[in-house]
Amino acid sequence: MQEMAHMRADGAFDEAYLVGVLRSLVRAQSVNPGIYEAAMAQAVQRALGGLPLEVSVVEFAPGRPSVGAVLRGSGDGPRLVLNGHMDTVPIDDADQWTKDPFGGEVCDGFLYGRGACDMKAGLAVQVAVARYLAAHRERLRGDLVLHFAAGEELGEPGTLSLLEAGLTGDYGITTEPTGLRVATATRGLAFIRIRVHGRSIHASRAQYGVNPVSRLAPVLAVIEEYSAEVATRGHPLLSSGSCTPTLVTGGVKENAVADYCELTLDRRMLPSEDGHEELEVLRARLEAIKAHDPDFAFDIRHLVEPWAGTEIDPGSAFAQRVVAAVGAVTGEPGEIYGAPFGSDVRNLVNDAGIEAVTFGPGNIVETHCADERVSVEQLRQAAWPPPASPRNSSCDVQGPTSPLTMSESAVVW
Repeated sequence: MQEMAHMRADGAFDEAYLVGVLRSLVRAQSVNPGIYEAAMAQAVQRALGGLPLEVSVVEFAPGRPSVGAVLRGSGDGPRLVLNGHMDTVPIDDADQWTKDPFGGEVCDGFLYGRGACDMKAGLAVQVAVARYLAAHRERLRGDLVLHFAAGEELGEPGTLSLLEAGLTGDYGITTEPTGLRVATATRGLAFIRIRVHGRSIHASRAQYGVNPVSRLAPVLAVIEEYSAEVATRGHPLLSSGSCTPTLVTGGVKENAVADYCELTLDRRMLPSEDGHEELEVLRARLEAIKAHDPDFAFDIRHLVEPWAGTEIDPGSAFAQRVVAAVGAVTGEPGEIYGAPFGSDVRNLVNDAGIEAVTFGPGNIVETHCADERVSVEQLRQAAWPPPASPRNSSCDVQGPTSPLTMSESAVVW
Protein backbone atom coordinates (compact mmCIF):
# COMPACT_ATOMS: atom_id res chain seq x y z
CA MET A 1 0.00 0.00 0.00
CA GLN A 2 2.90 2.34 0.74
CA GLU A 3 4.33 1.55 -2.70
CA MET A 4 1.01 2.40 -4.35
CA ALA A 5 0.82 5.67 -2.47
CA HIS A 6 4.34 6.50 -3.70
CA MET A 7 3.31 5.74 -7.26
CA ARG A 8 0.40 8.10 -6.98
CA ALA A 9 2.65 10.74 -5.52
CA ASP A 10 4.96 10.63 -8.53
CA GLY A 11 1.96 11.57 -10.64
CA ALA A 12 2.35 9.10 -13.46
CA PHE A 13 -0.77 7.11 -12.72
CA ASP A 14 -2.67 9.70 -10.75
CA GLU A 15 -6.34 9.58 -11.78
CA ALA A 16 -6.60 13.36 -12.02
CA TYR A 17 -3.63 13.39 -14.39
CA LEU A 18 -5.18 10.71 -16.60
CA VAL A 19 -8.52 12.52 -16.72
CA GLY A 20 -6.76 15.79 -17.50
CA VAL A 21 -4.87 14.29 -20.43
CA LEU A 22 -8.00 12.65 -21.80
CA ARG A 23 -10.01 15.84 -21.46
CA SER A 24 -7.36 17.80 -23.37
CA LEU A 25 -7.45 15.25 -26.19
CA VAL A 26 -11.26 15.22 -26.37
CA ARG A 27 -11.26 19.01 -26.59
CA ALA A 28 -8.91 18.80 -29.57
CA GLN A 29 -11.47 18.06 -32.29
CA SER A 30 -10.18 15.42 -34.72
CA VAL A 31 -13.15 14.38 -36.83
CA ASN A 32 -12.20 12.47 -39.98
CA PRO A 33 -11.98 13.59 -42.87
CA GLY A 34 -8.67 14.78 -41.62
CA ILE A 35 -8.66 18.58 -41.63
CA TYR A 36 -8.49 18.57 -37.82
CA GLU A 37 -5.74 16.00 -37.28
CA ALA A 38 -2.93 18.57 -37.28
CA ALA A 39 -4.45 20.27 -34.22
CA MET A 40 -4.87 16.90 -32.55
CA ALA A 41 -1.26 16.02 -33.31
CA GLN A 42 -0.22 19.23 -31.59
CA ALA A 43 -2.34 18.33 -28.56
CA VAL A 44 -0.62 14.94 -28.38
CA GLN A 45 2.80 16.59 -28.55
CA ARG A 46 1.81 18.95 -25.74
CA ALA A 47 0.72 15.96 -23.64
CA LEU A 48 4.11 14.34 -24.26
CA GLY A 49 5.99 17.58 -23.60
CA GLY A 50 8.80 17.44 -21.08
CA LEU A 51 9.28 13.69 -21.38
CA PRO A 52 12.61 12.29 -22.63
CA LEU A 53 11.10 10.95 -25.83
CA GLU A 54 12.27 10.97 -29.43
CA VAL A 55 9.18 12.42 -31.11
CA SER A 56 8.52 12.13 -34.85
CA VAL A 57 5.74 13.57 -37.00
CA VAL A 58 5.03 11.47 -40.08
CA GLU A 59 2.56 12.54 -42.79
CA PHE A 60 1.01 9.94 -45.09
CA ALA A 61 -0.46 12.86 -47.08
CA PRO A 62 -0.05 16.63 -46.82
CA GLY A 63 -1.70 17.89 -43.66
CA ARG A 64 -2.35 14.36 -42.35
CA PRO A 65 0.20 13.95 -39.54
CA SER A 66 0.67 11.00 -37.23
CA VAL A 67 2.83 11.26 -34.13
CA GLY A 68 5.35 8.63 -33.09
CA ALA A 69 7.54 8.61 -30.01
CA VAL A 70 10.27 6.38 -28.62
CA LEU A 71 11.39 6.05 -25.00
CA ARG A 72 14.79 4.38 -25.08
CA GLY A 73 15.34 1.49 -22.71
CA SER A 74 18.44 0.83 -20.65
CA GLY A 75 19.25 -2.51 -22.29
CA ASP A 76 18.78 -4.54 -25.43
CA GLY A 77 15.36 -6.01 -24.65
CA PRO A 78 12.58 -6.32 -27.21
CA ARG A 79 10.51 -3.29 -28.20
CA LEU A 80 6.89 -2.79 -27.20
CA VAL A 81 4.56 -0.74 -29.41
CA LEU A 82 1.50 0.96 -27.93
CA ASN A 83 -0.71 1.87 -30.87
CA GLY A 84 -3.78 4.04 -31.20
CA HIS A 85 -5.47 6.49 -33.56
CA MET A 86 -6.24 10.18 -33.12
CA ASP A 87 -9.16 10.60 -35.52
CA THR A 88 -12.84 10.17 -34.70
CA VAL A 89 -16.07 9.69 -36.59
CA PRO A 90 -18.22 12.78 -37.27
CA ILE A 91 -21.10 13.99 -35.14
CA ASP A 92 -24.18 13.37 -37.27
CA ASP A 93 -26.61 13.35 -34.33
CA ALA A 94 -25.74 16.58 -32.50
CA ASP A 95 -29.35 17.12 -31.40
CA GLN A 96 -29.24 13.84 -29.46
CA TRP A 97 -26.24 14.76 -27.33
CA THR A 98 -26.90 15.88 -23.75
CA LYS A 99 -23.21 16.70 -23.15
CA ASP A 100 -20.81 18.94 -25.07
CA PRO A 101 -19.21 16.58 -27.62
CA PHE A 102 -15.91 18.41 -27.21
CA GLY A 103 -16.16 19.30 -23.53
CA GLY A 104 -14.69 16.27 -21.78
CA GLU A 105 -17.24 16.53 -18.96
CA VAL A 106 -17.01 13.98 -16.15
CA CYS A 107 -20.35 12.86 -14.74
CA ASP A 108 -21.22 9.83 -12.58
CA GLY A 109 -17.89 8.14 -13.19
CA PHE A 110 -17.77 8.62 -16.96
CA LEU A 111 -15.96 11.12 -19.18
CA TYR A 112 -18.08 12.23 -22.14
CA GLY A 113 -17.15 13.44 -25.60
CA ARG A 114 -16.60 12.44 -29.20
CA GLY A 115 -13.65 10.09 -29.21
CA ALA A 116 -13.61 9.69 -25.43
CA CYS A 117 -14.04 5.94 -25.84
CA ASP A 118 -12.87 5.46 -29.44
CA MET A 119 -10.15 5.94 -28.69
CA LYS A 120 -8.67 8.91 -26.91
CA ALA A 121 -8.92 7.08 -23.59
CA GLY A 122 -6.42 4.58 -24.94
CA LEU A 123 -4.17 7.42 -26.08
CA ALA A 124 -4.31 9.06 -22.64
CA VAL A 125 -3.23 5.79 -21.05
CA GLN A 126 -0.34 5.53 -23.51
CA VAL A 127 0.82 8.99 -22.41
CA ALA A 128 0.54 8.03 -18.74
CA VAL A 129 2.50 4.81 -19.26
CA ALA A 130 5.26 6.75 -21.03
CA ARG A 131 5.31 9.29 -18.21
CA TYR A 132 5.72 6.61 -15.56
CA LEU A 133 8.41 4.71 -17.44
CA ALA A 134 10.29 7.93 -18.20
CA ALA A 135 10.56 8.41 -14.44
CA HIS A 136 11.84 4.82 -14.00
CA ARG A 137 13.99 4.32 -17.08
CA GLU A 138 16.47 2.12 -15.24
CA ARG A 139 13.78 -0.56 -15.21
CA LEU A 140 13.07 -0.34 -18.93
CA ARG A 141 15.20 -2.88 -20.82
CA GLY A 142 13.85 -2.39 -24.32
CA ASP A 143 12.35 0.59 -26.10
CA LEU A 144 8.77 1.75 -25.64
CA VAL A 145 7.28 2.93 -28.96
CA LEU A 146 4.13 5.04 -29.07
CA HIS A 147 1.80 5.46 -32.05
CA PHE A 148 -0.75 8.27 -32.33
CA ALA A 149 -2.02 7.61 -35.83
CA ALA A 150 -4.12 9.60 -38.27
CA GLY A 151 -6.79 8.22 -40.54
CA GLU A 152 -7.85 4.96 -38.93
CA GLU A 153 -11.60 5.58 -39.17
CA LEU A 154 -11.43 5.59 -42.97
CA GLY A 155 -8.84 2.85 -43.27
CA GLU A 156 -6.06 5.27 -44.14
CA PRO A 157 -2.36 4.46 -43.63
CA GLY A 158 -1.48 6.48 -40.53
CA THR A 159 -0.22 3.51 -38.55
CA LEU A 160 1.38 1.99 -41.63
CA SER A 161 3.31 5.21 -42.26
CA LEU A 162 4.67 5.13 -38.70
CA LEU A 163 5.77 1.52 -39.09
CA GLU A 164 7.43 2.30 -42.41
CA ALA A 165 9.28 5.16 -40.71
CA GLY A 166 10.91 2.62 -38.39
CA LEU A 167 8.57 3.01 -35.42
CA THR A 168 8.08 -0.72 -35.06
CA GLY A 169 8.68 -3.38 -32.43
CA ASP A 170 8.55 -7.00 -31.33
CA TYR A 171 5.29 -6.91 -29.40
CA GLY A 172 2.31 -4.59 -29.59
CA ILE A 173 -0.91 -3.51 -27.95
CA THR A 174 -3.51 -1.52 -29.84
CA THR A 175 -5.43 0.38 -27.17
CA GLU A 176 -8.88 0.27 -28.77
CA PRO A 177 -11.82 -0.12 -26.34
CA THR A 178 -12.26 -3.76 -25.37
CA GLY A 179 -13.76 -3.36 -21.91
CA LEU A 180 -10.38 -4.49 -20.51
CA ARG A 181 -10.65 -7.82 -22.31
CA VAL A 182 -7.71 -9.09 -24.35
CA ALA A 183 -8.44 -9.59 -28.05
CA THR A 184 -6.07 -11.99 -29.77
CA ALA A 185 -8.23 -12.01 -32.90
CA THR A 186 -10.10 -9.29 -34.77
CA ARG A 187 -12.48 -9.36 -37.69
CA GLY A 188 -11.56 -7.80 -40.99
CA LEU A 189 -13.70 -5.26 -42.80
CA ALA A 190 -14.74 -4.46 -46.35
CA PHE A 191 -17.16 -1.79 -47.54
CA ILE A 192 -18.64 -2.98 -50.84
CA ARG A 193 -20.66 -0.79 -53.22
CA ILE A 194 -23.00 -2.36 -55.79
CA ARG A 195 -24.40 -0.03 -58.44
CA VAL A 196 -27.36 -1.27 -60.47
CA HIS A 197 -27.65 0.66 -63.72
CA GLY A 198 -30.93 1.83 -65.24
CA ARG A 199 -32.27 4.05 -67.99
CA SER A 200 -33.93 7.21 -66.72
CA ILE A 201 -37.31 8.27 -68.07
CA HIS A 202 -40.44 10.07 -66.87
CA ALA A 203 -42.28 7.82 -64.43
CA SER A 204 -45.49 8.07 -66.49
CA ARG A 205 -43.64 6.15 -69.21
CA ALA A 206 -41.70 3.83 -66.91
CA GLN A 207 -42.31 0.82 -69.17
CA TYR A 208 -39.90 2.35 -71.71
CA GLY A 209 -37.08 2.79 -69.23
CA VAL A 210 -35.02 0.42 -67.11
CA ASN A 211 -35.78 0.76 -63.42
CA PRO A 212 -32.72 0.00 -61.24
CA VAL A 213 -34.73 0.31 -58.03
CA SER A 214 -36.98 -2.65 -58.82
CA ARG A 215 -33.93 -4.56 -60.03
CA LEU A 216 -32.46 -4.23 -56.58
CA ALA A 217 -34.82 -6.99 -55.41
CA PRO A 218 -32.86 -9.91 -56.93
CA VAL A 219 -29.63 -8.29 -55.72
CA LEU A 220 -30.94 -8.31 -52.16
CA ALA A 221 -31.96 -11.94 -52.59
CA VAL A 222 -28.39 -12.79 -53.61
CA ILE A 223 -27.03 -10.88 -50.62
CA GLU A 224 -29.41 -12.62 -48.23
CA GLU A 225 -28.33 -16.05 -49.47
CA TYR A 226 -24.66 -15.06 -49.36
CA SER A 227 -25.02 -13.65 -45.83
CA ALA A 228 -26.54 -16.91 -44.60
CA GLU A 229 -23.62 -18.81 -46.08
CA VAL A 230 -21.09 -16.45 -44.46
CA ALA A 231 -22.72 -17.02 -41.08
CA THR A 232 -21.93 -20.74 -41.26
CA ARG A 233 -18.16 -20.11 -41.37
CA GLY A 234 -17.19 -20.41 -37.73
CA HIS A 235 -14.27 -19.24 -35.60
CA PRO A 236 -13.56 -20.13 -31.94
CA LEU A 237 -13.26 -16.48 -30.83
CA LEU A 238 -15.01 -14.45 -33.53
CA SER A 239 -18.11 -16.61 -34.04
CA SER A 240 -18.57 -15.83 -37.74
CA GLY A 241 -18.27 -13.10 -40.30
CA SER A 242 -21.23 -11.10 -41.56
CA CYS A 243 -22.53 -9.26 -44.60
CA THR A 244 -24.98 -6.46 -43.83
CA PRO A 245 -26.70 -4.07 -46.26
CA THR A 246 -26.34 -0.62 -44.70
CA LEU A 247 -27.14 2.02 -47.33
CA VAL A 248 -29.44 2.33 -50.35
CA THR A 249 -29.28 5.42 -52.56
CA GLY A 250 -30.69 6.30 -55.95
CA GLY A 251 -32.99 8.57 -57.86
CA VAL A 252 -33.29 12.33 -58.00
CA LYS A 253 -37.02 13.00 -58.31
CA GLU A 254 -40.32 11.42 -57.32
CA ASN A 255 -41.65 11.27 -60.86
CA ALA A 256 -38.53 10.05 -62.65
CA VAL A 257 -37.14 6.55 -63.07
CA ALA A 258 -33.64 6.60 -61.61
CA ASP A 259 -30.63 6.05 -63.82
CA TYR A 260 -28.94 4.01 -61.10
CA CYS A 261 -29.42 2.63 -57.61
CA GLU A 262 -26.61 1.84 -55.18
CA LEU A 263 -26.41 -0.65 -52.33
CA THR A 264 -23.61 -0.54 -49.75
CA LEU A 265 -22.57 -3.61 -47.79
CA ASP A 266 -20.64 -3.87 -44.53
CA ARG A 267 -18.69 -7.12 -44.76
CA ARG A 268 -17.02 -8.32 -41.56
CA MET A 269 -14.48 -11.04 -42.26
CA LEU A 270 -12.73 -13.80 -40.37
CA PRO A 271 -8.91 -13.83 -40.45
CA SER A 272 -9.09 -16.66 -42.99
CA GLU A 273 -11.24 -14.64 -45.42
CA ASP A 274 -9.90 -12.34 -48.13
CA GLY A 275 -11.86 -9.23 -49.08
CA HIS A 276 -10.89 -9.32 -52.75
CA GLU A 277 -11.83 -12.97 -53.11
CA GLU A 278 -15.18 -12.38 -51.42
CA LEU A 279 -15.97 -9.52 -53.79
CA GLU A 280 -15.38 -11.83 -56.76
CA VAL A 281 -17.74 -14.41 -55.25
CA LEU A 282 -20.44 -11.74 -55.11
CA ARG A 283 -19.67 -10.55 -58.62
CA ALA A 284 -20.17 -14.07 -60.03
CA ARG A 285 -23.49 -14.49 -58.25
CA LEU A 286 -24.77 -11.13 -59.45
CA GLU A 287 -23.74 -11.97 -63.01
CA ALA A 288 -26.11 -14.94 -62.82
CA ILE A 289 -29.07 -12.53 -62.55
CA LYS A 290 -28.54 -11.61 -66.21
CA ALA A 291 -29.77 -15.05 -67.27
CA HIS A 292 -33.25 -14.05 -66.08
CA ASP A 293 -33.09 -10.32 -66.89
CA PRO A 294 -31.06 -9.25 -69.95
CA ASP A 295 -31.50 -5.58 -68.97
CA PHE A 296 -29.77 -6.15 -65.63
CA ALA A 297 -26.43 -4.30 -65.51
CA PHE A 298 -24.25 -3.59 -62.50
CA ASP A 299 -20.78 -2.90 -61.22
CA ILE A 300 -19.28 -3.78 -57.87
CA ARG A 301 -16.23 -2.41 -56.06
CA HIS A 302 -14.57 -1.84 -52.71
CA LEU A 303 -14.98 1.67 -51.32
CA VAL A 304 -11.63 1.38 -49.52
CA GLU A 305 -8.94 -1.27 -49.47
CA PRO A 306 -10.32 -4.15 -47.37
CA TRP A 307 -8.97 -4.60 -43.86
CA ALA A 308 -7.75 -8.12 -43.16
CA GLY A 309 -8.64 -9.79 -39.89
CA THR A 310 -5.90 -10.65 -37.42
CA GLU A 311 -5.09 -13.59 -35.22
CA ILE A 312 -2.28 -14.59 -32.87
CA ASP A 313 -1.99 -17.64 -30.63
CA PRO A 314 -4.13 -16.95 -27.54
CA GLY A 315 -1.90 -19.32 -25.61
CA SER A 316 1.31 -17.45 -26.41
CA ALA A 317 3.45 -16.24 -23.53
CA PHE A 318 2.82 -12.61 -24.48
CA ALA A 319 -0.97 -12.94 -24.66
CA GLN A 320 -1.05 -14.81 -21.37
CA ARG A 321 1.05 -12.13 -19.67
CA VAL A 322 -1.47 -9.50 -20.66
CA VAL A 323 -4.32 -11.70 -19.41
CA ALA A 324 -2.52 -12.23 -16.10
CA ALA A 325 -1.96 -8.49 -15.76
CA VAL A 326 -5.65 -7.75 -16.29
CA GLY A 327 -6.54 -10.21 -13.55
CA ALA A 328 -4.01 -8.65 -11.19
CA VAL A 329 -5.47 -5.19 -11.77
CA THR A 330 -9.20 -5.96 -11.78
CA GLY A 331 -9.31 -8.84 -9.33
CA GLU A 332 -11.24 -10.85 -11.91
CA PRO A 333 -9.90 -13.52 -14.27
CA GLY A 334 -8.57 -11.92 -17.43
CA GLU A 335 -10.56 -12.79 -20.53
CA ILE A 336 -9.38 -13.54 -24.06
CA TYR A 337 -11.93 -12.86 -26.78
CA GLY A 338 -12.28 -11.95 -30.42
CA ALA A 339 -12.94 -8.30 -31.23
CA PRO A 340 -15.85 -7.95 -33.67
CA PHE A 341 -14.40 -4.74 -35.11
CA GLY A 342 -11.39 -4.01 -37.27
CA SER A 343 -8.54 -1.69 -36.30
CA ASP A 344 -4.96 -0.72 -37.01
CA VAL A 345 -3.79 -3.81 -35.14
CA ARG A 346 -3.98 -5.32 -38.63
CA ASN A 347 -0.98 -3.19 -39.62
CA LEU A 348 1.02 -4.42 -36.65
CA VAL A 349 0.20 -8.11 -37.13
CA ASN A 350 -0.25 -8.48 -40.88
CA ASP A 351 2.09 -5.82 -42.26
CA ALA A 352 4.89 -5.61 -39.69
CA GLY A 353 4.80 -9.14 -38.25
CA ILE A 354 4.43 -7.86 -34.68
CA GLU A 355 2.83 -10.17 -32.12
CA ALA A 356 0.05 -7.86 -30.98
CA VAL A 357 -3.21 -7.88 -29.06
CA THR A 358 -6.00 -5.35 -28.72
CA PHE A 359 -6.68 -4.10 -25.20
CA GLY A 360 -8.02 -0.86 -23.81
CA PRO A 361 -10.53 0.96 -21.63
CA GLY A 362 -14.12 1.48 -22.69
CA ASN A 363 -16.96 -0.48 -24.20
CA ILE A 364 -17.36 -0.61 -27.97
CA VAL A 365 -21.16 -0.19 -27.64
CA GLU A 366 -20.54 3.33 -26.31
CA THR A 367 -18.66 4.48 -29.40
CA HIS A 368 -19.88 6.17 -32.61
CA CYS A 369 -23.03 7.34 -30.79
CA ALA A 370 -24.53 10.32 -29.00
CA ASP A 371 -23.08 10.93 -25.53
CA GLU A 372 -20.06 8.75 -26.23
CA ARG A 373 -18.35 8.06 -22.93
CA VAL A 374 -15.68 6.03 -21.16
CA SER A 375 -15.50 4.73 -17.61
CA VAL A 376 -12.96 6.64 -15.54
CA GLU A 377 -12.42 3.48 -13.48
CA GLN A 378 -11.51 1.50 -16.60
CA LEU A 379 -9.25 4.35 -17.69
CA ARG A 380 -7.41 4.03 -14.38
CA GLN A 381 -7.29 0.24 -14.43
CA ALA A 382 -5.84 0.14 -17.95
CA ALA A 383 -2.74 1.96 -16.71
CA TRP A 384 -2.54 0.95 -13.07
CA PRO A 385 -0.55 -0.40 -11.24
CA PRO A 386 2.87 0.07 -12.83
CA PRO A 387 4.57 -2.63 -14.84
CA ALA A 388 7.21 -5.25 -14.27
CA SER A 389 8.89 -7.80 -16.50
CA PRO A 390 11.40 -10.63 -16.18
CA ARG A 391 14.97 -10.56 -17.44
CA ASN A 392 14.56 -13.65 -19.59
CA SER A 393 12.28 -14.77 -22.38
CA SER A 394 9.99 -16.87 -20.19
CA CYS A 395 7.53 -13.99 -19.67
CA ASP A 396 7.01 -15.06 -16.04
CA VAL A 397 5.47 -12.21 -14.06
CA GLN A 398 7.74 -10.78 -11.36
CA GLY A 399 6.02 -8.17 -9.26
CA PRO A 400 3.21 -5.73 -10.09
CA THR A 401 2.08 -5.59 -13.69
CA SER A 402 0.21 -3.25 -16.00
CA PRO A 403 -1.75 -4.59 -18.97
CA LEU A 404 -0.30 -1.92 -21.26
CA THR A 405 3.35 -2.85 -20.71
CA MET A 406 3.27 -6.59 -21.02
CA SER A 407 6.21 -7.25 -23.29
CA GLU A 408 9.60 -8.45 -22.16
CA SER A 409 10.77 -4.95 -23.08
CA ALA A 410 8.98 -3.47 -20.10
CA VAL A 411 10.15 -2.78 -16.58
CA VAL A 412 12.65 -4.89 -14.68
CA TRP A 413 11.79 -4.53 -11.01
